[in-house]
Amino acid sequence: MIEFKDVTKKYADDPVLDKVSFLIDKGSFVYLVGPTGSGKTTVFRLIIRDIMPTEGAITLGDWDLLSLPRSRVPHLRRRVGVVFQDLRLLIDRTVAENVMLPLEFSGMSEQEAREKAETVLSEVGLEGKFDKFPLQLSGGERQRVAIARALVFEPEIILADEPTGNLDLETSFQILDLLQTINKKGTTVFMATHNNKLISEATRVIILESGKIIEDKKPGKKSEKKRNFQDEDKLEDREDKTKETGEKIKLETLAKK
Repeated sequence: MIEFKDVTKKYADDPVLDKVSFLIDKGSFVYLVGPTGSGKTTVFRLIIRDIMPTEGAITLGDWDLLSLPRSRVPHLRRRVGVVFQDLRLLIDRTVAENVMLPLEFSGMSEQEAREKAETVLSEVGLEGKFDKFPLQLSGGERQRVAIARALVFEPEIILADEPTGNLDLETSFQILDLLQTINKKGTTVFMATHNNKLISEATRVIILESGKIIEDKKPGKKSEKKRNFQDEDKLEDREDKTKETGEKIKLETLAKK
């Protein structure tokens, strides 16, 4: 469904991603985990062809994103709904108008767009909020508006970039439940987060650090962890020194006796 093969992205000579490879199957729910600056948002920007990789290959289904003509990029973005980290809601537009906007840009009539927006907003639990403005909503409700907007084209994939980043834990789990419900209907969900409390052991987790995948945890399979032999050597050295210290203490105690 989504495949990265040895993808590197550099700005000047600084690699933001370094030979990243993974394959996400259709209909799966996958977490992309890592601290701020680890490259999570860059992965998402590459998937929607907002930027191009410096090296490597990216495919989405049968589409090669590197050779995809610019004229086809809008079609790509209808297949991939994005929940942006900063939401990108227009505060001078109502909830319904925010969701209608991409539909109207695609050529849909105002009436059809309104009907579609209200249907999707109802699906994410925002009945009765259609004519509210974003600043009249709670943080969790605004996040639901962003998710509704991502769903309007009935995409095959949802990219959720830190969708719970500014929410309390209870509201975060409510948003996670909503994304899991969307996933159960067949939509592939790829969610970036740095909150380990939200991650289920039954879900695949790709861990990024400094632009590299350091671990790929798959349910029911042994973790594919990149071993850091230097760190392991240091740990073994510390263990050896601890053993040596313990043995010296034992000998000194026996000598005193």
